[in-house]
Amino acid sequence: FIGLGLLELGTRLAVENLNAYLTGPEDDECAFIHHGSPVPVQFYLFAELMNRTGDRELAKYFYPKLRHYYRFMAGRAPSSTMRGSGRNTLIRSWDYFYNSGGWDDYPPQLYIHAHKLHDAAPAVGSSHVIRAAKILRGTAAELGIEDDIGMYNADIAMLEGLLQKESWDEAAGVFSYVRHDAGDQPCGILRHESGANFNLGLDGAAPLLAGICTPEQKEALWRRLESPDHCWTPCGISTVDRSAPYYRQDGYWNGSIWMPHQWFFWKAALDDGRADFAWRIARTALTVYERETAESRGCYEHFTIAAGRGGGWHHFSALSCPVLAWFGAYFVPGRLTGGLEAAIREFSAGENEWRASLEIGGYPGEGDATFLAVTGPGEWRARYGNREYPVRGRVPGTVEFDLPRGSSGALVLRRA
Repeated sequence: FIGLGLLELGTRLAVENLNAYLTGPEDDECAFIHHGSPVPVQFYLFAELMNRTGDRELAKYFYPKLRHYYRFMAGRAPSSTMRGSGRNTLIRSWDYFYNSGGWDDYPPQLYIHAHKLHDAAPAVGSSHVIRAAKILRGTAAELGIEDDIGMYNADIAMLEGLLQKESWDEAAGVFSYVRHDAGDQPCGILRHESGANFNLGLDGAAPLLAGICTPEQKEALWRRLESPDHCWTPCGISTVDRSAPYYRQDGYWNGSIWMPHQWFFWKAALDDGRADFAWRIARTALTVYERETAESRGCYEHFTIAAGRGGGWHHFSALSCPVLAWFGAYFVPGRLTGGLEAAIREFSAGENEWRASLEIGGYPGEGDATFLAVTGPGEWRARYGNREYPVRGRVPGTVEFDLPRGSSGALVLRRA
């Protein structure tokens, strides 16, 4: 996330940050530089760099390093235990760190450590690996590296299948922690002593980031995230559903708002055409951050739901960086932004005309994805492929438009 923040200040700074975490494919002892939670934000940073620059030489340089990193995260490297003993489970990172998604006292995570139930697999690790596979699959296709595409497709299909078959809890409307037996086969979902699904929170909604949910699952998950009876608060999205029997107001993550996870779900909201909710996430984050820094001058780790104030360490740069990204997406002139499924290439922004080549992931008929453009004042029209699409204002100088998922083509924005 520091890299994503640096990207708002300059491309080279972000490139150097990304490069610091990657190793070459010839390094058989270290697949990447690891410290802290195994949340592979480097893949998201690479995707944002490519959307901002479209630099093929950058892609050629980073692709083999990211592929090396990916093979470990996906359990394909010989030394990796991320896919269990049979290399056929959901992603489990407990062998490498206690923290699966960057959320220290997330209730099911605390429970499995306390009871030594490390056979349990969360949804978040598999979701990030699927997204990483999709990012690298697109890069491989762009670079003409056809031999790798089958590997990514196989991993996406297997992890998506396991999440759908073993993790989705229809009654609860979330994805679950999945238990495994002595033979490393799925044997049920992890439940709280009350009988409630133990994953009522952001891990339970993480497959939205992977883009593998059915329309019904999307509706259930977004409804939960948007509802003030569940995850939405005046400070943003709660890490844990407030209706859960294990929700607390005095926790570190349990009872708090953390900016990095708001960023992931903001991008996913753009993918699913939920422009109003995406703006609500960004506007709320900018507002609470501005208020806190004006009062305390502290860039705190998180915001407590009970008090609405910052807490934790007072100058934590990685956890502050999403604020820069939201400001850039809605207020920095010349910025074009899409969701996690959006690949933006050949971008140019003029006073009266913008152009870009787009590839939007998903399937035809799946719905629309939202794009943001900070064009400056005036009315604008959008043409994508051979069709005109409506353009609407979001804030003065910023417009939004929705384009079909599972499509590619040339975008032209013209001043009306």
